Amino acid sequence: MVDVGAVITPPGQYTHCVDRKDYRDVPGILQSGVAATLKFLLCEYLLGGKLVCLAGGRDKCAIGTVVGLEAVGAGKSGVEALDNDFSFNVLLAPFQIQDFAHYNPPVSPDANIVEPHRVRDDVVAHGPLGWLMVDSPNPQPLPQPVDQSGAPGWPMDKHQSKGKATWPVDGYGVLWKIGADGGLEDARQEGDNLHKLYDPPQPGDKWTAPPGPDKGQWVPLPVLHCECEGSRIFFVCQAMDPFLDLLQGKAPGSSGPSPGEVCHTVADKLPWPLDAVANAVCSIAEDLIALAIAPALAPAMAATVAAAWEAAQAFDDLFVTGPVAKQIHVGDVVIVQGRWDWDAGHSGHTELHPVKSILRLTTPLQTLPPEIRPLPADYDPRNGQGIPDTDKAAIKATHERWCHLMAEAPPPPDPRQEGGGLSAPQLASMTPEQLAVWAAQNRPENSWTVHPLLDGCVPDQPPPVIH
Repeated sequence: MVDVGAVITPPGQYTHCVDRKDYRDVPGILQSGVAATLKFLLCEYLLGGKLVCLAGGRDKCAIGTVVGLEAVGAGKSGVEALDNDFSFNVLLAPFQIQDFAHYNPPVSPDANIVEPHRVRDDVVAHGPLGWLMVDSPNPQPLPQPVDQSGAPGWPMDKHQSKGKATWPVDGYGVLWKIGADGGLEDARQEGDNLHKLYDPPQPGDKWTAPPGPDKGQWVPLPVLHCECEGSRIFFVCQAMDPFLDLLQGKAPGSSGPSPGEVCHTVADKLPWPLDAVANAVCSIAEDLIALAIAPALAPAMAATVAAAWEAAQAFDDLFVTGPVAKQIHVGDVVIVQGRWDWDAGHSGHTELHPVKSILRLTTPLQTLPPEIRPLPADYDPRNGQGIPDTDKAAIKATHERWCHLMAEAPPPPDPRQEGGGLSAPQLASMTPEQLAVWAAQNRPENSWTVHPLLDGCVPDQPPPVIH
């Protein structure tokens, strides 16, 4: 196997994912009170309610080349900056960046940007790892992404123009520029949903216009989006939670329903359209209660949220996303493991979220090793015969073997745990293979720091024979 660097283990793991049948949009203004909606948004939807499990909540593994980075806060302002994840985008093996120069030049009806979905579809159809960029086989369809549904609706309607979007899985990509020599150059573009790399935004749309003809010609690289979680949403949720309970008329931390929740439960049992009218009345009553209480809580609530916001970023910069971001670069060849989800945010795409481990291969930049790219010649993504069947079989075998070994690694230490060890939930979730590796790592003879001959030890008993 090719030489590798140190394993990078992003410690941020704050979210969960939901089954597609359990997905819920953020409720509208007449479906829930403002305080209840804000609690759902902060402490449920953004912490996993918008992530649909594609493998039953299990991890998947990808191998490829980093072709784009998205720094913490990139392209976000105001409330959107609450999401402080660090992200990177991986072009899946066996394709390398220059393979996509085959799309040069863009042909009609494309102007200066090759249509992104055509490139994505070629990679999915002809690449052995392309399945990671589309939905998993399931008889139940995915829900509508936010750009399609517009949830939560008026007055915060998030509906966006469809253009060429392929909802519910529009996909994700990064634009690379066609250079004077016909090759592709990194123009340090941030990734986005595929249609937003191509479609000009219409009035009311919230994405940056793609480069015009005066900016040259471009090829979109279809990628698997990978997110290393920051802690800000979690910390702000924890800070806001007691205040939001009070605004709903319930004791902080109480497990019982609020008066508004009881009201909505009764309203939902009524026939249509009485249920909609009753829910609207419940929501108005909730908001009237909250308005009476809010002035007294506002100063303390604002100070608490501000402190949590800043503390989370300082914590992440030092211990969570900051150290990870410094170790990932465009052109790195990586093996990435994380939970495989579909993200309902924006136009919908698959991703690894959260990323749990990253292993960099010590190959030249943008160069895959022969174990995962058997032939040195170009693999034309457009050509169904571009990758021989024998190569596909070898690539799949390497992917399974390397990812199996990655899956045996224990999870990273929980930074919230005293002493930096694993938490009880982490230990309970580990597989037998992970527990065996973790036990071996913690044996005294394996606890050396400098060198086993200098500060190591010899066990009193020989290791057990493995049958």
